[in-house]
Amino acid sequence: MKKIVITVLVVLVNFGVFAQKLKVDKGEIKLDEKTIGFIEGKKPVFKIFSLDKTYAITAELKSKPVNPNATVMALPWIVLTNDATGKSNEIEFKSRKFSGFNYDRSVAYELLDRNYLTIDGLNIEELERFINSEPTGISVKYLGEQQNIDNTNKIADSYQLTIDDYGNIYSVKAQNQDPKDKKIAVIKMTSPAKNGELMYEVLDVDNYLIATWYAKAAMVSGYDKFLNQEMMTLDKKVFKAAFDNRGNPTGYKMSKDITAMNIVRVLVGSGYTLGHHKNN
Repeated sequence: MKKIVITVLVVLVNFGVFAQKLKVDKGEIKLDEKTIGFIEGKKPVFKIFSLDKTYAITAELKSKPVNPNATVMALPWIVLTNDATGKSNEIEFKSRKFSGFNYDRSVAYELLDRNYLTIDGLNIEELERFINSEPTGISVKYLGEQQNIDNTNKIADSYQLTIDDYGNIYSVKAQNQDPKDKKIAVIKMTSPAKNGELMYEVLDVDNYLIATWYAKAAMVSGYDKFLNQEMMTLDKKVFKAAFDNRGNPTGYKMSKDITAMNIVRVLVGSGYTLGHHKNN
């Protein structure tokens, strides 16, 4: 019973914090009209001061890589730096209060959500504990993702892929007996598939199934997650490829199907050369 009461109190306290109104007004961070800190600067760099202005941190926003297959906007992350020592660490936005129109307030909300900013001002002890703790490695993770995205796109671009209205996929790198034959694969669309959603299949020139892409909520034997805008390859690897229906605003043509091209680009860019795949 005691644990239940404590849990309820914690929930009520957290709810109370976010039920209060946080705003930034002429450089003052205010919670229900009470000044709890000071902020200056503009995107992407803000400096936040304690109430007595003897302590300051810099909050710099860093952008995540732009993933062409992403279905939602990626939030930036924040590098928090102690201005006096130069030490820093990184946090990701988790607050539901993030706004692309009010970055200064969004940063303040994030600090409030993590108890680095409180009704009494900057929580210097907690901030210092975090800044001096083991690096979270967020930038390393996302810069690595960017490199993978760039490499995939570079490989796909080198193939100069095209798709005709019959789903035939062509590439300048086709290795067929007839040098004029540039076909490397076929893509087929099924709508609806067994689960009622959109599905694509990619087959090589010998009609071997290479990959199947699922729009939503697909279950595949041996895989314990739903596949959403993802493909599973013949060797059981999973890749994300975004759905995009902008290519056919006034009547469907496979040659204008951006989703189909997204699928093929990701597949080729990930090392699936297609053609006579069994012989590769």
